[in-house]
Amino acid sequence: VAFASTYSFTKDKAVKEVDAVKITKSDVSGPVIQQAEKDFPNASPFQFYSVGETSVSNDWKVTEEVDFSEVEKIDHYTVHMKSKNSNYEALYDGNGKLLMSKEYQKDVALPQPVLQALAKEYPGVSLRKDEHIKTTDHGKKKDYYVVSLANGKKVTYAADGTKLKK
Repeated sequence: VAFASTYSFTKDKAVKEVDAVKITKSDVSGPVIQQAEKDFPNASPFQFYSVGETSVSNDWKVTEEVDFSEVEKIDHYTVHMKSKNSNYEALYDGNGKLLMSKEYQKDVALPQPVLQALAKEYPGVSLRKDEHIKTTDHGKKKDYYVVSLANGKKVTYAADGTKLKK
């Protein structure tokens, strides 16, 4: 029995869920592993998922256990990796082409514009934790900071201090 998870793909505020099966490294297409090791040289792949035939959109993540039909065509793979200071998720097609990636860094030094925006909008409120997230989607890059405040609020800023909507 395979462990299965749902990956949520979002586009234009609509959510499409796609089944994914947790697999071993030996079940992954060779070009995918080679490219992942090349794309993320300081990270170690530790978890792999096969994703059925699908179109790819802006976001994905493991959400819950679901049933998965093993007769579906597998044409995408998600690879989770870790390095000393970061966690990565990368989505590849079956030929090893990187389609999307996310890098998560916790408790990093926030850029000065983000610190200034926080001080102006939330004076006297201390930071509980922060996360720097870098995404690449079909070559388009996004860089933002998610900050949890001591008052329970969670806010997101671009590197230039612009507050972003979640």
